[in-house]
Amino acid sequence: MKISSVSLKGFRNFKDSIIKFNGDTLIIGANDVGKSNLLHALRILLDKTLSDSDIEPSELDFYISPSEAMNVLEITICFEDIQEDAVLSILKGNVSSEAQTYLKYQAVKNNLSYQIFIGPSIESLELVTSRFYLKYVNLKYIQSQRDLQRFIHKEKRKLLKLSQSNLTENQREEDTELLNEIGLDLKEINEKITQLYYVDHATKEINEELKKLAYHHSEYSVQLDSGAIQVSDFIDNLQLGANVHGSNILLGGDGRNNQILLALWKAKSIAEHDIDHEVVFYAVEEPEAHLHPHQQRKLARYLIEELPGQAIISSHSPQIASHFLPDSIIRLLVKNYSTVAASGGCSNCIAEYWDEMGYRISIIPAESFFSNGVFLVEGPSEVLLYTALAKVLKIDLDYYNISILSVDGIAFEVYTSILNALEIPWVMRTDNDVSKVPRRKNEWQYAGVNRCLRAIGLAEWPHSKFRINHLDVTSDDRWNSFQTLINEKGVFISDIDLETDLINALEKDILTILDKDNKLEAIKFMQQKKAIRMSYVLKKIKDNLVDLENYPLVEPLKYLKSLISG
Repeated sequence: MKISSVSLKGFRNFKDSIIKFNGDTLIIGANDVGKSNLLHALRILLDKTLSDSDIEPSELDFYISPSEAMNVLEITICFEDIQEDAVLSILKGNVSSEAQTYLKYQAVKNNLSYQIFIGPSIESLELVTSRFYLKYVNLKYIQSQRDLQRFIHKEKRKLLKLSQSNLTENQREEDTELLNEIGLDLKEINEKITQLYYVDHATKEINEELKKLAYHHSEYSVQLDSGAIQVSDFIDNLQLGANVHGSNILLGGDGRNNQILLALWKAKSIAEHDIDHEVVFYAVEEPEAHLHPHQQRKLARYLIEELPGQAIISSHSPQIASHFLPDSIIRLLVKNYSTVAASGGCSNCIAEYWDEMGYRISIIPAESFFSNGVFLVEGPSEVLLYTALAKVLKIDLDYYNISILSVDGIAFEVYTSILNALEIPWVMRTDNDVSKVPRRKNEWQYAGVNRCLRAIGLAEWPHSKFRINHLDVTSDDRWNSFQTLINEKGVFISDIDLETDLINALEKDILTILDKDNKLEAIKFMQQKKAIRMSYVLKKIKDNLVDLENYPLVEPLKYLKSLISG
């Protein structure tokens, strides 16, 4: 059984959104876009730690925009692949022949009332008087704003109680005997503590002042002790410590404590979860808190592989995102004052492209999932140049949340297809390549031109029956209208290639730096060991890069900035 979709109407910042899930799912998006609200919508119907009063609506739960306010909110969850006997038994006639069921929460703003419905389809929902299904279908949740010490203490106590309830009769008797021994030991320890001179002196003054305050304190005295008068106090106050090379130490920093919390939570959840009879969904907000990047990646694998149920995780971490296929990622964004999911949520339309990524998937494309805009370029030379150009032209890439991404070649379509599905704005710049058509005699192709046209879904230029070069392309009658067409869509092309364009723009400076007599020598030199030589040139001409502000080289950066900033 798994959650396949959630429909949100009039709920907080969701006006009318249907969000598809795909097994273990990652939710990403900008701050305040609604990631926590989406998880809270799931909790309203599925979190049994929330009481009936906890799920009562407030006026803040209803959608409102500058032009519209909604008086009714609806949260509808669709479940599919329901096969568990216990779930089928408790849901009875509410499961369709396609193994689907729907839960719906509906609230009214006028009187802040709510109702819950269940049924095998949207059309056949029936009112229920309680969340009776929570016995066998529920959600476990860890929030992002967590006091690690408090949560560790809380989860530790729950785990101890669960462990105690699973003891055999013999184990329980042996524990009782041992607890009686501990009780006698504690009494002895507390008596010895009160005999310490500095402890006795410290409390004597307090007791004298108490007697001055009220008569009823005359027979009463306070004392310092171990903090555990009863064995139950002692057990409740057990602290998690650590052992390294045989020595006891305090727990580590927040990063390690966050891992300890998640391990405790998982251990407790497994102990509580009756796998044979209960379906549990797991929701974790920002599990990467305080963790080193390597540990974030490990944590992502841990949550996906170890939890015995569908895991739904919200995160701002590219390291965690790199362990999710894009068709298992929900990217939330705002359109017309309402939060929606890109491509309606987890999208199968990009699964086919993901296989083509192959070795390319890494932390860099994962980072782009969190970008407001992505600038796609062919290789590291372009990344170096445009990073330097952005700095000189005061286009703060981090402020605008722009990623410059090398596709390591010319496979732009793979990246643009994924970015389109996630509704992440992009621009691209490529070389004006021409080449002979393989295995075809006397046919030449407009490789760079057609690469641009494919990126925006337009018809390609047919092959030429004659040998062509770059000058033939730029002098073609179609060139100017072609450039205008693709530039309007955020696609840009060199006259020849990056190195030629740069040297044409800053010829005198670069020839002097490289000690070359002419442009052809300089271009040939730059085209070898591209990234190394581009880095060298950029260091030497950094003060002159501002002169490129009105050159076509800079247009992709300007276009993307305007696209993001409006």
